[in-house]
Amino acid sequence: MTKVKDIVNRLREDFPEDIASKGDPVGMQIGSMEADVTKVMTTLDVRPQVVEEAVEKGVNFIVSHHPVMFRPARNLDFADAQNAMYGNIIKNGITVYSIHTNSDKAQDGSADWQAEELGLKDVEPFCLDDDGIAMGRKGRLPENMTAYDFAYYVKEKMGIKMARLITADNNKKISTVGFICGDGGKYWTRALDDHLDAFITGDVYYHVGHDMISSGLTVVDPGHYTEKLFKYKVYDRLKKWNQENNWNVGVELSEVSTNPFQDLF
Repeated sequence: MTKVKDIVNRLREDFPEDIASKGDPVGMQIGSMEADVTKVMTTLDVRPQVVEEAVEKGVNFIVSHHPVMFRPARNLDFADAQNAMYGNIIKNGITVYSIHTNSDKAQDGSADWQAEELGLKDVEPFCLDDDGIAMGRKGRLPENMTAYDFAYYVKEKMGIKMARLITADNNKKISTVGFICGDGGKYWTRALDDHLDAFITGDVYYHVGHDMISSGLTVVDPGHYTEKLFKYKVYDRLKKWNQENNWNVGVELSEVSTNPFQDLF
Protein backbone atom coordinates (compact mmCIF):
# COMPACT_ATOMS: atom_id res chain seq x y z
CA MET A 1 0.00 0.00 0.00
CA THR A 2 1.31 3.46 -0.92
CA LYS A 3 1.88 5.75 2.07
CA VAL A 4 1.61 9.53 2.27
CA LYS A 5 5.37 9.63 2.87
CA ASP A 6 6.03 7.88 -0.46
CA ILE A 7 4.29 10.66 -2.39
CA VAL A 8 5.56 13.47 -0.16
CA ASN A 9 9.16 12.34 -0.54
CA ARG A 10 8.82 12.59 -4.32
CA LEU A 11 7.12 15.99 -4.08
CA ARG A 12 9.96 17.23 -1.88
CA GLU A 13 12.49 16.39 -4.58
CA ASP A 14 10.88 18.94 -6.88
CA PHE A 15 9.58 21.35 -4.22
CA PRO A 16 11.99 21.29 -1.24
CA GLU A 17 10.36 22.59 1.92
CA ASP A 18 13.56 24.32 3.03
CA ILE A 19 13.41 26.85 0.17
CA ALA A 20 10.01 28.18 1.28
CA SER A 21 9.99 31.82 2.37
CA LYS A 22 10.58 32.46 6.06
CA GLY A 23 7.45 31.87 8.12
CA ASP A 24 5.53 30.15 5.30
CA PRO A 25 3.78 27.12 6.88
CA VAL A 26 4.36 24.63 4.07
CA GLY A 27 4.41 20.86 4.33
CA MET A 28 2.24 18.55 6.41
CA GLN A 29 -0.92 20.30 7.53
CA ILE A 30 -3.28 17.60 8.82
CA GLY A 31 -2.85 13.85 9.01
CA SER A 32 0.05 11.43 9.09
CA MET A 33 2.98 10.54 6.86
CA GLU A 34 2.22 6.89 7.67
CA ALA A 35 -1.37 7.05 6.39
CA ASP A 36 -2.31 4.82 3.45
CA VAL A 37 -3.20 6.56 0.18
CA THR A 38 -5.72 5.18 -2.27
CA LYS A 39 -6.59 8.44 -4.02
CA VAL A 40 -4.87 11.85 -4.14
CA MET A 41 -6.35 15.14 -5.33
CA THR A 42 -4.70 18.45 -6.24
CA THR A 43 -6.25 21.83 -5.49
CA LEU A 44 -5.29 25.50 -5.18
CA ASP A 45 -7.11 25.98 -1.86
CA VAL A 46 -8.58 23.70 0.78
CA ARG A 47 -12.07 25.04 1.38
CA PRO A 48 -15.21 23.29 2.73
CA GLN A 49 -16.49 22.62 -0.81
CA VAL A 50 -13.14 21.06 -1.75
CA VAL A 51 -13.24 18.79 1.29
CA GLU A 52 -16.79 17.70 0.39
CA GLU A 53 -15.57 17.00 -3.14
CA ALA A 54 -12.74 14.89 -1.73
CA VAL A 55 -15.15 12.90 0.43
CA GLU A 56 -17.49 12.29 -2.52
CA LYS A 57 -14.59 11.11 -4.69
CA GLY A 58 -13.08 8.89 -2.01
CA VAL A 59 -9.91 11.00 -1.80
CA ASN A 60 -7.78 10.49 1.31
CA PHE A 61 -4.81 12.73 0.41
CA ILE A 62 -5.06 16.37 -0.70
CA VAL A 63 -2.12 18.30 -2.13
CA SER A 64 -2.78 22.04 -2.09
CA HIS A 65 -0.88 25.18 -3.02
CA HIS A 66 -2.18 27.43 -0.26
CA PRO A 67 -1.63 26.05 3.26
CA VAL A 68 -4.90 25.04 4.87
CA MET A 69 -3.59 26.15 8.29
CA PHE A 70 -2.03 29.46 7.33
CA ARG A 71 -2.96 30.88 10.74
CA PRO A 72 -2.96 28.79 13.94
CA ALA A 73 -6.35 27.64 15.17
CA ARG A 74 -7.19 29.21 18.55
CA ASN A 75 -9.71 26.49 19.35
CA LEU A 76 -11.59 23.65 17.65
CA ASP A 77 -15.11 24.96 18.18
CA PHE A 78 -17.02 23.52 15.22
CA ALA A 79 -19.40 26.48 15.23
CA ASP A 80 -16.61 28.16 13.30
CA ALA A 81 -16.71 27.16 9.61
CA GLN A 82 -12.94 26.78 9.34
CA ASN A 83 -12.80 24.55 12.40
CA ALA A 84 -15.74 22.52 11.12
CA MET A 85 -13.77 21.93 7.93
CA TYR A 86 -10.79 20.68 9.97
CA GLY A 87 -13.16 18.32 11.75
CA ASN A 88 -14.51 17.02 8.44
CA ILE A 89 -10.98 16.41 7.17
CA ILE A 90 -10.04 14.45 10.29
CA LYS A 91 -13.36 12.56 10.49
CA ASN A 92 -12.88 11.28 6.94
CA GLY A 93 -9.24 10.30 7.40
CA ILE A 94 -7.90 12.83 4.88
CA THR A 95 -4.29 13.96 4.98
CA VAL A 96 -3.43 17.45 3.70
CA TYR A 97 -0.02 18.55 2.45
CA SER A 98 0.73 22.06 1.10
CA ILE A 99 3.36 23.39 -1.30
CA HIS A 100 3.33 27.20 -1.35
CA THR A 101 6.34 29.49 -1.79
CA ASN A 102 8.53 26.44 -2.28
CA SER A 103 6.58 25.93 -5.51
CA ASP A 104 7.02 29.59 -6.49
CA LYS A 105 10.79 29.39 -5.93
CA ALA A 106 11.45 25.88 -7.27
CA GLN A 107 13.06 25.26 -10.63
CA ASP A 108 10.24 24.30 -13.02
CA GLY A 109 7.76 25.42 -10.40
CA SER A 110 5.02 28.04 -10.29
CA ALA A 111 7.14 30.97 -11.48
CA ASP A 112 8.49 29.06 -14.46
CA TRP A 113 5.01 27.77 -15.31
CA GLN A 114 3.69 31.33 -15.34
CA ALA A 115 6.59 32.58 -17.46
CA GLU A 116 5.76 29.87 -19.98
CA GLU A 117 2.05 30.72 -19.83
CA LEU A 118 2.87 34.37 -20.54
CA GLY A 119 5.13 33.47 -23.46
CA LEU A 120 8.12 35.39 -22.07
CA LYS A 121 11.48 35.17 -23.81
CA ASP A 122 14.98 35.28 -22.27
CA VAL A 123 13.54 34.38 -18.86
CA GLU A 124 15.70 35.13 -15.82
CA PRO A 125 15.29 35.04 -12.02
CA PHE A 126 13.53 38.06 -10.53
CA CYS A 127 13.14 39.33 -6.96
CA LEU A 128 15.52 37.34 -4.77
CA ASP A 129 14.22 36.16 -1.40
CA ASP A 130 16.31 36.33 1.79
CA ASP A 131 18.00 33.05 0.88
CA GLY A 132 19.08 34.31 -2.55
CA ILE A 133 16.50 32.22 -4.44
CA ALA A 134 14.25 34.09 -6.85
CA MET A 135 10.55 34.31 -6.05
CA GLY A 136 9.60 35.47 -9.55
CA ARG A 137 10.80 35.67 -13.11
CA LYS A 138 11.46 38.41 -15.66
CA GLY A 139 11.76 38.37 -19.42
CA ARG A 140 10.80 39.94 -22.72
CA LEU A 141 7.49 39.91 -24.47
CA PRO A 142 7.38 38.27 -27.91
CA GLU A 143 6.86 41.77 -29.33
CA ASN A 144 6.60 45.31 -28.01
CA MET A 145 3.10 46.54 -27.22
CA THR A 146 1.36 49.42 -25.50
CA ALA A 147 0.44 49.21 -21.83
CA TYR A 148 -3.22 48.98 -22.81
CA ASP A 149 -2.59 46.08 -25.21
CA PHE A 150 -0.29 44.47 -22.66
CA ALA A 151 -3.13 44.24 -20.13
CA TYR A 152 -5.29 42.44 -22.70
CA TYR A 153 -2.33 40.22 -23.60
CA VAL A 154 -2.04 39.12 -19.95
CA LYS A 155 -5.80 38.59 -19.79
CA GLU A 156 -5.73 36.34 -22.86
CA LYS A 157 -2.63 34.35 -21.91
CA MET A 158 -3.78 33.69 -18.35
CA GLY A 159 -7.30 32.78 -19.42
CA ILE A 160 -9.07 35.23 -17.13
CA LYS A 161 -12.17 37.40 -17.55
CA MET A 162 -10.75 40.57 -16.05
CA ALA A 163 -7.39 42.22 -15.40
CA ARG A 164 -6.70 45.57 -13.75
CA LEU A 165 -4.30 47.94 -15.50
CA ILE A 166 -2.34 50.43 -13.41
CA THR A 167 -0.42 52.92 -15.55
CA ALA A 168 0.08 56.63 -16.07
CA ASP A 169 0.16 56.17 -19.84
CA ASN A 170 -1.92 53.65 -21.78
CA ASN A 171 0.40 54.13 -24.77
CA LYS A 172 3.63 53.41 -22.91
CA LYS A 173 5.68 50.82 -24.79
CA ILE A 174 6.13 47.56 -22.90
CA SER A 175 8.93 45.14 -23.68
CA THR A 176 10.44 43.87 -20.40
CA VAL A 177 8.24 42.34 -17.71
CA GLY A 178 8.68 40.89 -14.23
CA PHE A 179 6.15 39.08 -12.09
CA ILE A 180 5.47 37.49 -8.72
CA CYS A 181 2.82 34.77 -8.55
CA GLY A 182 -0.17 35.41 -6.31
CA ASP A 183 0.12 38.41 -3.98
CA GLY A 184 3.47 40.10 -4.61
CA GLY A 185 2.45 43.75 -4.49
CA LYS A 186 4.94 44.61 -1.75
CA TYR A 187 7.78 43.76 -4.13
CA TRP A 188 6.79 46.20 -6.89
CA THR A 189 9.84 48.44 -6.41
CA ARG A 190 12.04 45.50 -7.40
CA ALA A 191 10.72 46.00 -10.93
CA LEU A 192 11.98 49.60 -10.81
CA ASP A 193 15.35 48.41 -9.50
CA ASP A 194 15.63 46.10 -12.52
CA HIS A 195 14.49 48.87 -14.92
CA LEU A 196 11.57 46.78 -16.14
CA ASP A 197 8.75 48.30 -18.18
CA ALA A 198 6.00 46.41 -16.38
CA PHE A 199 5.18 44.22 -13.40
CA ILE A 200 2.46 41.57 -12.95
CA THR A 201 1.06 40.46 -9.61
CA GLY A 202 -2.26 40.00 -7.84
CA ASP A 203 -4.03 41.78 -4.99
CA VAL A 204 -2.62 45.28 -5.57
CA TYR A 205 -3.88 47.69 -2.92
CA TYR A 206 -5.52 51.00 -3.84
CA HIS A 207 -2.91 53.33 -2.33
CA VAL A 208 -0.04 51.19 -3.61
CA GLY A 209 -1.59 51.56 -7.07
CA HIS A 210 -1.22 55.34 -6.75
CA ASP A 211 2.45 54.92 -5.82
CA MET A 212 3.00 52.68 -8.84
CA ILE A 213 1.51 55.28 -11.16
CA SER A 214 3.64 58.04 -9.62
CA SER A 215 6.78 55.97 -10.20
CA GLY A 216 6.01 55.50 -13.89
CA LEU A 217 5.77 51.70 -13.58
CA THR A 218 3.03 49.89 -15.47
CA VAL A 219 1.38 47.09 -13.49
CA VAL A 220 -1.22 44.49 -14.40
CA ASP A 221 -3.16 42.80 -11.60
CA PRO A 222 -4.72 39.57 -12.93
CA GLY A 223 -5.98 38.50 -9.51
CA HIS A 224 -4.76 35.81 -7.13
CA TYR A 225 -6.74 32.94 -8.59
CA THR A 226 -4.39 32.71 -11.57
CA GLU A 227 -2.32 30.47 -9.29
CA LYS A 228 -4.83 27.73 -10.12
CA LEU A 229 -2.17 26.68 -12.62
CA PHE A 230 -0.59 24.81 -9.68
CA LYS A 231 -3.33 22.20 -9.40
CA TYR A 232 -3.08 21.29 -13.09
CA LYS A 233 0.71 21.08 -13.17
CA VAL A 234 1.02 19.01 -9.99
CA TYR A 235 -1.84 16.77 -11.15
CA ASP A 236 0.16 16.02 -14.31
CA ARG A 237 3.27 15.20 -12.28
CA LEU A 238 1.40 12.93 -9.89
CA LYS A 239 -0.12 11.05 -12.83
CA LYS A 240 3.36 10.54 -14.26
CA TRP A 241 4.95 9.55 -10.96
CA ASN A 242 2.07 7.18 -10.19
CA GLN A 243 3.03 5.13 -13.23
CA GLU A 244 6.79 5.42 -12.73
CA ASN A 245 6.65 4.36 -9.07
CA ASN A 246 3.80 1.84 -9.28
CA TRP A 247 1.93 3.64 -6.51
CA ASN A 248 -1.37 2.31 -7.85
CA VAL A 249 -3.34 5.27 -6.49
CA GLY A 250 -6.10 7.27 -8.11
CA VAL A 251 -5.16 10.82 -9.09
CA GLU A 252 -7.89 13.47 -9.12
CA LEU A 253 -8.02 17.14 -10.10
CA SER A 254 -10.30 19.30 -7.97
CA GLU A 255 -13.10 20.68 -10.10
CA VAL A 256 -14.21 23.21 -7.49
CA SER A 257 -13.49 26.89 -8.20
CA THR A 258 -12.17 28.43 -4.99
CA ASN A 259 -12.08 31.94 -6.46
CA PRO A 260 -13.98 34.08 -3.91
CA PHE A 261 -14.69 36.78 -6.49
CA GLN A 262 -17.21 36.94 -9.33
CA ASP A 263 -16.30 39.20 -12.24
CA LEU A 264 -19.51 40.93 -13.31
CA PHE A 265 -19.64 42.82 -16.62
